[in-house]
Formats: sequence, C-alpha cells, structure tokens
Amino acid sequence: MQMRFSTYRLFACMGVVLLAGLPGVAAADESDSCIKLSDDLAVAGCTRTIDSHQYTGRSLARVYARRGGAYRAQGDLTHAMADYNESMRIDPTYPSAYNNRGNAWYHSGKFDRAIADYNQAIQLDPKSGLAYANRGSAWGAKGDFNRAIEDFDRAIQLDPKDADAYYNRGSAWSGRGDLDRAIADYDQAIQLDPKHGAAYVNRGNAWGTKGNFDRAIADFNQAIRLDPKDTKAYYNRGMAWEKKRSLKEALADFRMHARLAPSDPEGLKALKRVSKELRAI
Repeated sequence: MQMRFSTYRLFACMGVVLLAGLPGVAAADESDSCIKLSDDLAVAGCTRTIDSHQYTGRSLARVYARRGGAYRAQGDLTHAMADYNESMRIDPTYPSAYNNRGNAWYHSGKFDRAIADYNQAIQLDPKSGLAYANRGSAWGAKGDFNRAIEDFDRAIQLDPKDADAYYNRGSAWSGRGDLDRAIADYDQAIQLDPKHGAAYVNRGNAWGTKGNFDRAIADFNQAIRLDPKDTKAYYNRGMAWEKKRSLKEALADFRMHARLAPSDPEGLKALKRVSKELRAI
C-alpha cells in the first residue's frame, strides 16, 4: 500500500504586500495610521479616514488597498475586491493594489486572474520581489513548476532574505520530483526563519519520501513544537512511525490528528488501519 505524506502547498505572500513600495508619510498623517492598524481595527479606521475626505491620489489609494486587505483577512472578498478596484481607479499606477487583488484571486482559486494582476504589478514595479514570488505561487498552483521556479529565482535575486520565496521554490522543486533541491531550499527557508513550521513539515515530507524516516520525524517534531495543533505534522509523523513499524507511536499521532481534524478521511483511514494492525499482533 502506497502512503502519501500531506504537504503544505505553495502560498501567496499576504501580510507584507500592502506596504510594498509605499512613499514615506509622516507619522502624524491619519492615512498612515490607518495603514498600520491591525486587520481587526483597519476597516473602521480606514473608513473614518476615507469619510474625512482629506486625502486624494496615492494616499487615498493606499487607504482603500489597506481596507481591502482587512476585509480579505475577515473573509469578506466582495468588499475586499471593491476596495482594491477603487484603489486602482484612484491611482492606476499603484502596484500594491494589483498585488493584493492578485492575492485575493489566488486564494479564491482563480489563478489566471491572479497571474494577470501580478503581471500588472510587475510591470509597474519590476523590482517587486513579492510580485514575482506571488506569481510563482500561482504558476505552481496551476502545476507549471518551471515557470514557478523562474519567478522564485527572480524573487530571491531581488530579496535574498525572503524565507517564503525559498520555501515556495522548494515546494516547486518537490512538485518536479527534485527532492534534493527541495530540501536545500527548505534548509535556507528555515535558516532565514527558524519558526517557519510549514518548511519543517515539507522538508520532513521530502526526507520521508526519500526513505529517511528518522530525519522526517525530527522535522515533524520541530513543526509540532512550533505549533502543537499542526494537523499535517501529526499525520505525517504518524506515517513516518508507521513506515518504521513503530505502530504504537503511529497510533498516538493518528489519534491526535483525528482530534484536531475529525473530518479528514485520510486521517481516519490511517487510524483504523494502524488500530487493526495492532490488534492483530
């Protein structure tokens, strides 16, 4: 029976795009204060800024883009899209609005529309490593790993300290079946961001696929230390224990996975499978 590890997919960088390429603004500027608010406060704060009618041009476009990001974080894509569109209408040359709308399309599964927006962001700001990285994630989601790797290469050239770009390029290498290059990129992502739990999980998967279950378990252990509710880490560690025929340890991990993700059919299958094997001993 072939058993597959559960892998974290490539992802578009959401958190820092909003502030990319912004001109400097004095701290006393209310629009700047709105930009810096957390997502749970930004909708109300940016609405007040918009309703003040004190801002125009790029400053106002930034505020709409920020409020759009806050709406997206709340799962309200309708209002997020409306704000991104308004930001572009006010300032069609503002690259971050295209980047952020691309992210919204990406997380809606509309990868071609996402790529079109990332293309526009890159055209407006050819030195935006985030736009290249995000477009690479969209290519990867479409299964075009060669184009994804090209974009991640460019993103890394522009920002060699972007841990997510290395992580995503590693996932693209893994998609192409080049596990050694994938591991090398996960290594770099972890060196840059030692708390990158997804990189530990995916590197563990690569080690497991190569048959090195001890190194895989070590990576899953670290992922769980970083996030004790990481369902993929428990499931994958259970898989590695099962491959090693350490069935009691595997059962414990599959039980934890079932508690955290009771609707995951693969986890329930694994739990039943290992329970049956242990009863037969």
